[in-house]
Amino acid sequence: MLNHDHALTHADIEKNIDPGTDRVTVYRTLKTFLNKGLIHKVLDNEGATKYALCQHCTSEEHRHEHVHFKCTNCGHTSCLDDIQIPPISLPRGFTSFEKNLLISGVCSHCSTM
Repeated sequence: MLNHDHALTHADIEKNIDPGTDRVTVYRTLKTFLNKGLIHKVLDNEGATKYALCQHCTSEEHRHEHVHFKCTNCGHTSCLDDIQIPPISLPRGFTSFEKNLLISGVCSHCSTM
């Protein structure tokens, strides 16, 4: 994950590690990293779950309610850590636990090609 500037799927991670590593071990490691505040889940508009490194999280507090951007050209999903999700007023009786905002478009790398 340190070698990529975008979120990775479980399959992406498997491609970049020792081929002898058990698939279940990868799932368990991702779960541990999530619980320790090292990574966070990024939901994809195609149903895939991706994982990205956390910038300011701990095991006690995840602070990853920022915007994600998915490039429709290369498929990479990036964290836009400096852009926070604006406050949302929910109807009475509703409680928010997590917010996800995914913007689709063309990334800066693909737009210069």
